[in-house]
Amino acid sequence: MIDGVVVINKSSGITSHQEVQRLRKLLPGVKAGHTGTLDPMATGVLPVCLGKATRLVEYIIEQAKCYRAAITFGVVTDTGDADGQILATSPVPCLDKIMLEKTVSSFTGVQEQLPPLYSAIKYKGKPLYRWAREGTMVPRESRQIEIYNIEIVSFSAEREPQLELDIKCSKGTYIRTLAVDLGQTIGCGAHLSALQRLSVGPYELKDALTTAECASLIEDNKFRQQILPPESAVKHLPRVDLDDSQTEHLRQGREILLSEADCLEELVSAPVIRIYDQDRKFRALASVTSVDSGCRLKTLKFIIY
Repeated sequence: MIDGVVVINKSSGITSHQEVQRLRKLLPGVKAGHTGTLDPMATGVLPVCLGKATRLVEYIIEQAKCYRAAITFGVVTDTGDADGQILATSPVPCLDKIMLEKTVSSFTGVQEQLPPLYSAIKYKGKPLYRWAREGTMVPRESRQIEIYNIEIVSFSAEREPQLELDIKCSKGTYIRTLAVDLGQTIGCGAHLSALQRLSVGPYELKDALTTAECASLIEDNKFRQQILPPESAVKHLPRVDLDDSQTEHLRQGREILLSEADCLEELVSAPVIRIYDQDRKFRALASVTSVDSGCRLKTLKFIIY
């Protein structure tokens, strides 16, 4: 049995689901689930949870992501990226570094973002991209996202001026929408011409494997060495070590009480905490509630039985 996280370097031209399907074929009988969709054009970090770690997918999805994006000005497409049909072309004004830095920095912070028409968000049970392909306009609701940081990597003022950015953002951020919005702000339109995800939470591109590399490692019986433990998905959460009796109570779904001395502020203020047994083995996730005599722990998910 394989339980843990493998960091896949997604290939361009296929969906995230197809990439995971490739891995499933290499690991028959092993449950696998990815942790956040990348568009077919995009490449880079795609953490895949295996076995019991699939119960932790939502905690990886919640974490910050970093991207390297190439944005081409003067060309607008129906999908907002290079896979779409060209809708319009416009002359690009003279762009200098100071002007670009000012424009780019204005997109940092908490904001409302309208998802693109061609996206997997559902309306009446059907993805928006299917409505768009049918030529039907349906309502879209803006969502609150946060762009923590944007840095200009390079700018080329060739025939099709292109800006390369490094972006750190929250879950739910569409880089395609950011590209389109930048083009509208500058006044010439733009689209996303390339996208590479550099990291998701603690998982980085330097640790990522292609599915072809996974196949080779599996054949050489070296694949397990590349599997990160399930707790790597929740290392950002506070940790509590319990004795076997307390751990067993949580396994049975019973609440346990920690003394006031053991209820550190970081535990009480955390939405979720990690539970380890007396052998320092990761076992579960729990919620914390303050009470007069300390704090109460209640199991949310028991991962390792």
